[in-house]
Amino acid sequence: MDVIAKKERPVNSTKESPRLKQIWAVGGGKGGVGKSFVAGNLGILLSQKGYRVILTDLDLGGANLHTWLGVSSPDQGVSEFVNRKVDQIRELLIPTAIPKLSLISGARDGVEIANLKHTQKMRFLMALKRLDADYIVMDLGAGTAYNTIDFFLLAERQLLVVIPEPTSIENAYRFLKNSFYRKLRHASEAYGLRSLIEEMLKSSNSFGIRTPKELIEYLQQMGGNTAAFADEQLNHFQPDLIVNQTRSKSDIRLGSAMEKACLKHFGLTLNYTGHVEQHEMVRESVLQRKPLALEDPNGSIISQIRYISDNLLKSENPSTGLKPRYSRFVP
Repeated sequence: MDVIAKKERPVNSTKESPRLKQIWAVGGGKGGVGKSFVAGNLGILLSQKGYRVILTDLDLGGANLHTWLGVSSPDQGVSEFVNRKVDQIRELLIPTAIPKLSLISGARDGVEIANLKHTQKMRFLMALKRLDADYIVMDLGAGTAYNTIDFFLLAERQLLVVIPEPTSIENAYRFLKNSFYRKLRHASEAYGLRSLIEEMLKSSNSFGIRTPKELIEYLQQMGGNTAAFADEQLNHFQPDLIVNQTRSKSDIRLGSAMEKACLKHFGLTLNYTGHVEQHEMVRESVLQRKPLALEDPNGSIISQIRYISDNLLKSENPSTGLKPRYSRFVP
């Protein structure tokens, strides 16, 4: 099945709009944890709820979201916009047969733009924010490269995907730590704390600080503007955790265990949003290039992803008593 519909117009084929929107970034720190699978199905489920959605492939070293969606290799993608071969980002929008869902393909030459410059990154981000959509779901690359971390931090919603394997868990913690530290570095400028934070983040700092928790506690003890800075960063960095490929009850409990460990050792809030079990149908959907949200919409796997999607949407609703978490990070 090819999900391209040639006669359907892209989500914003008429003009770009300045309307506010939510950007969800799906990261994980390690390849093979199912980021594209989660991002793609979340995008489809959001569009099925009537939201205008743009899936954006930001795995700048190995973009493959178009393949998972059953789309033939696009003629142009992120690299063409970054290198100014395409003037308007809306020209990159690929319509799909799924109503209200469009795709922006990743870079065809990962080596060429694997290390985006600051100006390129901001130009792309601002153009992305002007597109007419309710949600933009970004599928990020693996690892802790600055580009990956920066796009993760720039999103209003930060989703961390992990699988029940030691290497994935270790990389997830490293990804969280590096992301929080990078956020601190950039946010500290506005508070006049850049020099202090830079010193604290050195591996052999004079404060004896070794963990994010120790750093935050030290800042809070300083009081005043410094304590306010620490509290604000904690409030605006609360990623959502998704445990993928679960096989047992202990795998499902991993999410809660990581929540507790992250708070205990890092002093950071990690919100366990849901799990997705391992199933042969997932592999088959990838091999056949048929999104599972379309092929088995009432199955257990999509029911679990729908549960995650509903949890994320509910926490943006003021009636739930939970506040939306907005990132103030600017790379």
